[in-house]
Amino acid sequence: MCAECRFHDTPAANSVVGGCGVSETARVLFAGGGTGGHLFPGIAVAERLMGDVARIGFVGTGSKLERSQALVRGFDYFDVPAVSSSDLRRRPLRSLWCGWRSCRRASTVIEQFRPTAVVGLGGYASAPLVWAAFRRRIPITLLEQNVVPGRATRLLSRWADRVCVSFEETQHCLPRTRDCRWTGNPVRYCRVDTEKVAGDSVVLVLGGSQGARSLNGAMPEVLAKCLVVPSGWQVVHQCGRGDTAAIRRAYRAAGVRARVEPFLENVQQWLESADLVVARAGATTLAEMACAGSTGIVVPYPLATDNHQRANAMWYVRRGAARIVEETSGRDALIEGLVREVGVLLGSREDRRRLGEAMRNISQPDAAAAVASVLSEDLSVLKAA
Repeated sequence: MCAECRFHDTPAANSVVGGCGVSETARVLFAGGGTGGHLFPGIAVAERLMGDVARIGFVGTGSKLERSQALVRGFDYFDVPAVSSSDLRRRPLRSLWCGWRSCRRASTVIEQFRPTAVVGLGGYASAPLVWAAFRRRIPITLLEQNVVPGRATRLLSRWADRVCVSFEETQHCLPRTRDCRWTGNPVRYCRVDTEKVAGDSVVLVLGGSQGARSLNGAMPEVLAKCLVVPSGWQVVHQCGRGDTAAIRRAYRAAGVRARVEPFLENVQQWLESADLVVARAGATTLAEMACAGSTGIVVPYPLATDNHQRANAMWYVRRGAARIVEETSGRDALIEGLVREVGVLLGSREDRRRLGEAMRNISQPDAAAAVASVLSEDLSVLKAA
């Protein structure tokens, strides 16, 4: 962010791999992140490219999540703190200075890494790298996760060679001159044919990688009212960093058995084993739920830019794949709505089965491969099938 104009880079041991059609000079740089919803689609595509390109790097804002997720997979990582639109409004002079430094830093990263292609992951964090790549005529592909394209995608698409969208309808929201590809939203791991894990029934609560304070605070009370017989049900709650201790205390006070973690590394496995998921309506969370065939209740973040989370949620609701509870009338109304929907689904195995089946039917498990195929047009390095 603007307040931290410190620049670091962390090289990792990306090895040059040989093989049919593999170029030893091909390098892909993923730019963006900031939240898990932007970062993890990039991770999914990068994992698909491993073994087919010489080197993979990620550029982000320096968050612990971004750095750890990139380095643990052997990717290079570079910090380029970015300036958000809210920063620009609150501290315009400082933001302009930090923005200039971010662009300078982005240019340095481009010179050091020498990418063959740049992939913008969305969000303000992708802007400096995409601009630097455009100035050097490096091929640029953007990933747009949401039904309603974000401001960053709308702005940066004028410099990009193509945009990969997650929803067919999104193509009509971008300039017709753009080369739009409907690929779906890449997810990290997608096992299409799954069986539920035996044992306790699981309610999984996902506030996103950064948490959701109002949803976190409501769920202990909601589940205390719904889980009339707590034995046989386990709650697993990803609450984001900062709220863990308070949420654990709230569940204990409510008499609900719960595992509360700031971040779930193996979230796809939890999605596959969960009998019910309560989550924010981030596009990547919904795509992962679809691949897992999750039965879900989604609570869109009401202050999301352009109300894009509600648009995401309604896309699934209209297809009979999810239930929605809106957070627009205060905490009491949120709890009342969640108690109603959670109670109905906990009490009806058939309703849960029907929602999960609809979710799986609209999943796009090959999205990461589709994006990798689009990138191959620039790289020409993917192995022959």
